[in-house]
Amino acid sequence: MSPPQHRADRPLGRVAVVKERFLEPYEEVPDGRRCGFATNEVLKTLTLHSNNIGDEGAKAIGGALAVNGVLKILDIRFNKIGPKGAAAIAEGLRGNGVLTDLNLSGNNIGGGTGWIKASEVEGESKEVGSKVIYQGREMVVSVGVDSDGELQLVDVVQTGVLAIAKALEVNGVLTSIDLRGNNLSDEGKKAIQDAVSGREGFKLEM
Repeated sequence: MSPPQHRADRPLGRVAVVKERFLEPYEEVPDGRRCGFATNEVLKTLTLHSNNIGDEGAKAIGGALAVNGVLKILDIRFNKIGPKGAAAIAEGLRGNGVLTDLNLSGNNIGGGTGWIKASEVEGESKEVGSKVIYQGREMVVSVGVDSDGELQLVDVVQTGVLAIAKALEVNGVLTSIDLRGNNLSDEGKKAIQDAVSGREGFKLEM
């Protein structure tokens, strides 16, 4: 006997509700609004780490965060998000009232350069903490010159970090944020710490 065929007017039975979505590394990341993230009423956890979404992808996520009323956990670590992307995420956090856990680690919201030749940097001193000029930008030495004649710099004014700090001042729902590996300056770290100071149980990693 052949198995019964499904009829269009017959219900399919119980449908499992998906509460977490995981994208494999390097899978193309859809725009936040087109994929339904912005208006989704079911998804509780979204994992997008190692997807190379960059600042443009972060802008889409920030826009979705501003209107999403369900998502509680967002993992966007290791996505090449810079200061502009961080500012977009921060704007979304300002209007979000449900997200409790945000992982932004392994990005570059502090605007760091990575290792560059010290000879390409202008400045009287290249010691850690010294202000220098690199490609027309005023920056601060974060890691001094090594044996290969290279050093690392971060932006003097960390606009992305400061935007996150300002968002944390007004967002009273978030309880955990991971900002490790983001080239934060001492001033940037202080701004974040001050923003969550006095919030009992808040988990901050930098």
